[in-house]
Amino acid sequence: MSYQEILYGTANGVATITLNRPEKLNAWTAQMEREFSQAVLTANADDTVRVVLVTGAGRGFCAGADMSLLSSAAEAGSVVSGHRKLEVDYPEGAPARLRKRYSWLLAVPKPLIAAINGPAVGLGFIIPLFCDIRVASTAAKFSTIFAKRGLIAEYGLAWILPRMVGLAPAMDLLLTARTFGAAEAQQLGLVTRVMPEESFATEANALAEEMACGLSPRSLRIMKRQVYEALETGLSESLDSAFEKMIESIACEDFKEGVQHYLEKRPPAFKGR
Repeated sequence: MSYQEILYGTANGVATITLNRPEKLNAWTAQMEREFSQAVLTANADDTVRVVLVTGAGRGFCAGADMSLLSSAAEAGSVVSGHRKLEVDYPEGAPARLRKRYSWLLAVPKPLIAAINGPAVGLGFIIPLFCDIRVASTAAKFSTIFAKRGLIAEYGLAWILPRMVGLAPAMDLLLTARTFGAAEAQQLGLVTRVMPEESFATEANALAEEMACGLSPRSLRIMKRQVYEALETGLSESLDSAFEKMIESIACEDFKEGVQHYLEKRPPAFKGR
């Protein structure tokens, strides 16, 4: 597929998806959504890709929905056509509860890293929350902004944000729609690492490559599923599931390689099996 509003490339086990409308701070369009979704699914289907890195071109990550989309919705007095429907296939095996807009990213077996290089606002605030790891440049800025547009907590934000930062901080971020920086985002637990602006792309890519080359793809795949399943089940179910998966892991090739490379003091050669 040829891309017009994103960039896509792979190297060293990492697929990098770059939102590419820098003159608009990578404001989200229907075209960008189609391309982004297809790129994620392409990376997921590529056996050479083990980690997916999502970032923005220029000085922004994503400034939210393009104002032309919001203007059209305001004039029509209704949601944009196709608001609920995703126009691409879902990852194979995605559970029905996750087959919804943006939450389907939680069903992608491979880890997604959001490398937030600049403003992440509105929809651009939500997309990283459905990635598995979020890192930020010192130049990053965040805002839910929806209350300033007469909108609401869109696309499951009311579910995922309190689980990520706690109820009181989530209410503060939603009900004030204030802008805050990378340091506060890290303090809240919204991002796990803050990196210098001048070396951000290099450091974020190094993190992705370290995961891709040094960790078992099978382990990453299963742990991701465990965590998101556990959010909707109890401790007893999680314990039972973990025991079953542990027994399966001990019989797999990656476990044997994990032990062997340590004993032989060499880099691992995980196969994901």
